[in-house]
Amino acid sequence: MGKVASGFGLHKCAKREQLLEDHISQLPHEILVHILSFLTFKEAARTSVLSKCWTNLWTYSARLDFYDFSALERIGNSLAEEYKSVRERERCKFVKWVNKVLQSHKALALDEFRVHFHLKRSSQEAIDKWLQFAFSRKVQRLELDLSGHDNLGCPSPKSYAFPYGPLGTSGKSSEINPCALIDFKSLKALSLNRVNMSGEVLEFILHNCQYLERLVVCGSENLINVEVSGPPALKHLEICFCYNMKCLTICDANLVSLKISCVDKLVLKNVPMLIDVYVRSYSRNGVTGVIARLSCCLLKLEVLTLSISSDEATKLKEMVHELPQLPKLKQLTLKVSEEDDKSLLGLTSLIRVSPNLEKLVIKMDWDDEIVRRRRRKFGEAINYSLHHLKVFKLSGFLGCTIDVELVKYFLKNAVALEKIIIDPRWDRGSFCCPEMEWETEEGIEEENDVRRRARQQLNRLIPSHVEFVIL
Repeated sequence: MGKVASGFGLHKCAKREQLLEDHISQLPHEILVHILSFLTFKEAARTSVLSKCWTNLWTYSARLDFYDFSALERIGNSLAEEYKSVRERERCKFVKWVNKVLQSHKALALDEFRVHFHLKRSSQEAIDKWLQFAFSRKVQRLELDLSGHDNLGCPSPKSYAFPYGPLGTSGKSSEINPCALIDFKSLKALSLNRVNMSGEVLEFILHNCQYLERLVVCGSENLINVEVSGPPALKHLEICFCYNMKCLTICDANLVSLKISCVDKLVLKNVPMLIDVYVRSYSRNGVTGVIARLSCCLLKLEVLTLSISSDEATKLKEMVHELPQLPKLKQLTLKVSEEDDKSLLGLTSLIRVSPNLEKLVIKMDWDDEIVRRRRRKFGEAINYSLHHLKVFKLSGFLGCTIDVELVKYFLKNAVALEKIIIDPRWDRGSFCCPEMEWETEEGIEEENDVRRRARQQLNRLIPSHVEFVIL
């Protein structure tokens, strides 16, 4: 028995060693680098300790993502009297970190280069060199988000300025910028947040990046009059929170989606492929002004997002006969800034001119006083059969009269309704950045309280064949 037991033990040991054998490290170099691309950059660097095979593997990564959340958190949590010193200390550490990584990096090409940190014009020289590095590696997707976590998208004269390098100079005719020698043709996506860019530089990029498919510019104070005509590959354009911009002209473009805000004049000419539009309404004419600007593409629109005030939402009730038809519209999102106790059922006027609508999303951005008082008035809306509406989502649900009545309205009129989604979080996100959730303990408890109220108020109203989801 002893010999049998001993043999069995050796067999188990050999089997365990076989199971522990490192098969991953035997994979081809290219596959290992690809595996690392699914990790954050810091996680990828930590794999150096696994074995000799992994020591410098991270330096061949085609994806460089520089984002230090903990440092941004330390800046945000610092006391008022310490804020500047903490911010500068963390900035210096961040810049040194990026410089050190780029000195060690060995990949000849980059799929993605992303920097997300609170940096300003004081870091101009360092960021210019980072851009030169990225473009010399034929980067395809480039993102500079220099906002940190505060004042997202807000322009400032102290913001970093995208270099004049693409134009051949650094702003002075006598100084040649090394960036001028760089080939920008590999660029497919460019996203800039809290980066100042002149119209001259923007138009240069549009004319010279022939493969550019996506362009986002958020929070630039230097854009005033912008003309977009190409490149042929450009499908997605987003220009927002550029408060000094007076005119945006888009002509002879193959755009599929467009997001804009803070522009006095919008001109669209020959944009036959445009089917997805997001407009933040600031004009005196409100929604009617926005609709007029989009007249050339209304018949083809499939997705429309409007950010409007409660006053505009209320006036829509009387404008139903003035609104043009939106025959191909399948998804409508209405972001409403609510400042007083006015009815929102005027929004149903937009739905009436969208006979083939399949998904409707209403996002509320309530004033703090409204949240505190928790009451709003209810107004009458004309019943209208919605034969194709399948999904209705209400964000910013508080459990007030108008919330419940809106749900009742769509239960009554949407004969093909399949799903109702209730989200207690109101839309606090910026135009170009993700929505931010309630983070304080008080906010989380309030959110849970709204969820309980939603179940109590709506469970008995929603029929069994309609899926009911509370986020």
